Amino acid sequence: MIIDVSDILKDVGASKEFEGNLVLEDMVYQGEKIGFLTPIAVSGRLTNVGELIMLNGRASVKLQLQCGSCTQPFDRMLEFSLEAKLDKTDDPEDPDIFVYEGNAIDLKDIVFEFFLLELPIRKLCSPECRGLCPYCGCNLNLEQCECEQNFAYREQYEVDSRLEALKRVLSANGEEV
Repeated sequence: MIIDVSDILKDVGASKEFEGNLVLEDMVYQGEKIGFLTPIAVSGRLTNVGELIMLNGRASVKLQLQCGSCTQPFDRMLEFSLEAKLDKTDDPEDPDIFVYEGNAIDLKDIVFEFFLLELPIRKLCSPECRGLCPYCGCNLNLEQCECEQNFAYREQYEVDSRLEALKRVLSANGEEV
């Protein structure tokens, strides 16, 4: 998504509205698949504020993510704002400045960076997601297993074989185990 800014570079205070779509391919980010069900819809304003161009805008996209608890795919609408400073020269003192060349600004990298920052850290299909059974792996949102009840009962009476020696020492000293 490239925006021609030649008309606002001449006048401080001049601005330009824009609107468009940015198409991204499905990707794997931090080991998790992210599917783009729609292009990223981007709209906003570019304003010449003197030495910089300010970007203010909004973006939205419908994604397919994988639940971090039950591993099922789910759809999620993600909306986020864009606020960035753009300059023709890199400023090592201000790492938040995006550099552009010529009379056009390519918004792809800017939108993509803000998109990555807005991705949820823990992706859940719903706040009530119960996840997978840690013993048999069944999806607890779809079925109820007996593993937890059986394991809790066995845990009361079974001792981890690595702790048998400790149990013998404590029992020999007359302590309750």
